[in-house]
Amino acid sequence: MLDESNKKYHFIKLLVTGLKKYHHTTYLHSVRVSHLTYLISQKWGLPKEEQIYNAMGGLLHDIGKKLIPISLLEKPAPLSELEYEIMREHPIDGAEMLKLFPPLEELVPAVLYHHERLDGSGYPFGTNIIPLSAQIIGVCDSFDAMTTERPYNKKRLKSITEAIAELKSQPQKYNYKVVEALEEILKERSDVRYKNI
Repeated sequence: MLDESNKKYHFIKLLVTGLKKYHHTTYLHSVRVSHLTYLISQKWGLPKEEQIYNAMGGLLHDIGKKLIPISLLEKPAPLSELEYEIMREHPIDGAEMLKLFPPLEELVPAVLYHHERLDGSGYPFGTNIIPLSAQIIGVCDSFDAMTTERPYNKKRLKSITEAIAELKSQPQKYNYKVVEALEEILKERSDVRYKNI
């Protein structure tokens, strides 16, 4: 019989393995976001359990994309308005998926709010009341999106410096202290911009 902690890791492994099989690009993105989220939490000296919580939230933040058709995730052209609306449902879908696994319910806020922004311009709710875990994940998610190619975003990729500058230029949206911590980590460590996992 698995105890609660082992159940949690068992369910996370189950979900992440499923995501890896369903859409490898989203899986790789999730691993990178989780790693950066953990490093920021560690740098700030957050309690160990909070560091792990944030890393798990980062790993599962896009789990709702398992409900988005592959044809949409891989679409090489810009998304239509309807397709974009479907894509914007993934935080809610991810939160609903986690609720199916009681040991993972505590991760719901990190997943549900990672696309919300401090000025209320995010989604799915347009709120400015955002848990710190989701603020950290949101910065790491946006940074990785800017610096990693995606099928529906063929714009020129930003360099690390350009991406950090863009995030810093929007303190109304992103927690500036999180962006600064990310910048410091990227300067200190060369292993966080791995290309292959």
